Amino acid sequence: MFDVMYVNGRFHTQEPSRPLVRNLGVHRGQVISVDDELDASHFVRVIDLHGAAVVPGFNDAHCHLSHVGESSMQLDLGPKQVRSLDSLLSAVREAAEHAPAGDWVIGAGYDQHYLGGEHPTAEQLDAVSMGHPVYLIHVSRHMATANTAAFERAGFVQRRIVEVPEGGAVPVDSEGRAVGVLQETARSLIHDHIPEKSAEEVARLVARGSDELLRRGITSITEPGIGAPEHIGMSRFDLAGFQLARDRGDLGVRATVMPYITTLHPLDAAVVDGYRLQTLDLGLRSGMGDEFLRIGPTKVLTDGSLLGRSAFMKDEYTSPEGAAGFLQFPQQTLREKLIGAHLAGWQLAMHAIGDAALDVVMDIVAEAQRLKPRPDARHRVEHAAMSSNRQIARMSDLGLIPVPQGRFIRDLGDGVCAAVGAGRSPLVYRVRGFLDAGMPIPASTDAPVVDADPIENIAALVDRTTESGAVLTESECLSVSEAIRAYTVNSAHAVHEEKIKGKLIPGQLADFALLSQDLYEVPTTEIANTQIRATVVGGNVVYGEV
Repeated sequence: MFDVMYVNGRFHTQEPSRPLVRNLGVHRGQVISVDDELDASHFVRVIDLHGAAVVPGFNDAHCHLSHVGESSMQLDLGPKQVRSLDSLLSAVREAAEHAPAGDWVIGAGYDQHYLGGEHPTAEQLDAVSMGHPVYLIHVSRHMATANTAAFERAGFVQRRIVEVPEGGAVPVDSEGRAVGVLQETARSLIHDHIPEKSAEEVARLVARGSDELLRRGITSITEPGIGAPEHIGMSRFDLAGFQLARDRGDLGVRATVMPYITTLHPLDAAVVDGYRLQTLDLGLRSGMGDEFLRIGPTKVLTDGSLLGRSAFMKDEYTSPEGAAGFLQFPQQTLREKLIGAHLAGWQLAMHAIGDAALDVVMDIVAEAQRLKPRPDARHRVEHAAMSSNRQIARMSDLGLIPVPQGRFIRDLGDGVCAAVGAGRSPLVYRVRGFLDAGMPIPASTDAPVVDADPIENIAALVDRTTESGAVLTESECLSVSEAIRAYTVNSAHAVHEEKIKGKLIPGQLADFALLSQDLYEVPTTEIANTQIRATVVGGNVVYGEV
């Protein structure tokens, strides 16, 4: 006897030759039959879905799972909670009043777009911190702001003589004191003095994040960057934490993790045309692992964010005068690290938000492919938030996969368009242009930068409406079917997992989400009202009821 058959559903399989089936047979975590290929009498259990619409489990191609878990325990300063500087300071004051003596007060998600265009300063935070060190993470997670107590914990008395690392910035006042804002790599000046999380703590955050995502119908994620908390990631013990959660059965979603580029190092003395091969100990690289936990690409932040005016741009931002962002690493360092990783067999995932940063990573990939052609490497450009038609054509020629976030349009679009100016807004957060150029884009949210809800993300990809109600480049809208395919088939393809994920066909994993209404049939204005009725992983119901 086989395990379970789900009957009387509307399964949108994502297989063009058989796009809609009614019955799905599952055994040992995989789909083994559709419709009448096997009779229900061959299964131990038969579950009637009563006509419910079903799609493959959503696969968030760029989601910080451990940070989703952590953010649920941090002070929430996102726009839903905080829409003025006064309300932010009140929230910090309340958190400080309840914090144990000497503990850090950490908040996340503030957006200066809602604070009169200004970041909270160290002095403003001092006035409400009750003596606690305060560290507030910007919505982009590329910036932060801290109070005087936090700077002094890091050794910078009265916020003076702050040595700024390469690839970062720390604005100072007229007396040479840090104002409080920390850009890009400068965040490590304070972050490195917050107690590091152990593997046990990371495992707990992974478990908590898994629960959050399963409620949203997400069954797979790619975590973009682990092991280098000074850049991105939770702890040096990230991978051990993921493994511990996996061993305990607490890793509820399937996770492909990206070691950060600085965790790689030369494997031996091998040199190819002047480049040393870069990899992990024992030669570990992309592809190691199993269906629940797997090593994916290596991740690097080449530049910053548009909201923070730190993404590396060809032209200056609207303000401040003369600013066009910057790279987080010297170009030669990026070349050595990324080309060395390519030569060692890694898939590359290169955060490039500004259009100038995009040119830099494309030049590097072109050189890497010249030295060692890998036609199916599927190197990725995370975000690719500013891209011209010429750049899109070159990305396609290089075989790159752009990884956009539809929800950024809704949550960040107004602020980003203000930063780049109306003349460049048509180049922001493109998706249709990528598809039309033949690149199978995945779907992602970059949660917890924005909420991980895939339904809201699909709605944003379809209507491209910002919070103010403006439509950001209507010609870039996707159809519902294209958005769902991005969230399933294309997200699996983006990490070489299309043989086991993305479709509901025999031989693939039995991961799927039951919806309260059929996204393929409701008006697009009703998409956001769709609820997740249940989430199924490996044929087992892990959230909701069926």
